[in-house]
Amino acid sequence: MISRPKLRNFDEDMGEVQAFGAKIETFTKDEVDALVKSAHEQGHQAGFLMGADAGRAEMRRSFQSIQVETVDALTQELARLAVKAEEHRAALLAQVVGFTLQSCEVVFPELIERLSAARVKKVAHHSLKMAIGSSRIHIRLSPATMSSLEADLRARAIYYKCDHALDLQPDPSMRDGEARMEWDRGALEYGFEQICNRLLTELREAHKKAIHAQKETIGNDKI
Repeated sequence: MISRPKLRNFDEDMGEVQAFGAKIETFTKDEVDALVKSAHEQGHQAGFLMGADAGRAEMRRSFQSIQVETVDALTQELARLAVKAEEHRAALLAQVVGFTLQSCEVVFPELIERLSAARVKKVAHHSLKMAIGSSRIHIRLSPATMSSLEADLRARAIYYKCDHALDLQPDPSMRDGEARMEWDRGALEYGFEQICNRLLTELREAHKKAIHAQKETIGNDKI
């Protein structure tokens, strides 16, 4: 179905325009100024709000940028501190092991001289106790150690009621502080100096490893 066309009356439109123009002519200058001022304020306020929105968006972008920069800076600083801490740990470990090694190299010879006989005596007493009931108990000591401990060891064997099985002899091939013992159910070879020397060897090896680790961590040019 074809709709009926609507014809526009341009004379009526012109009348509306003339009526609006006549209405404007009735405004006073103060009213016109007030309208202009109101329009200006509205435009200013709209511009301010737009500027505020833009400013907040820029602040957000700036804040996000600052956050990224801060996180990056903190990450780099933590990495630097971790490297420094590892370098410090490696250097400290090398120093501690080195100091311990130097101290033991000085102290151990004196300990060997002063404590060898006492340590062998204690070990021999323990071995005699374990050998109770054996048909044979062979103990070999260096001549000097034998001279200082023979009376005590024989008395201890009598106390344990195993003196009949005791075979106590000096061995010129042995060093002071060494002892070699055999009985029915076991055997023991002891050397206080050997123990000290083994500890020194392990400390020297540990010191070499600590120095190598320090060089790997810090660099040869910084040591």
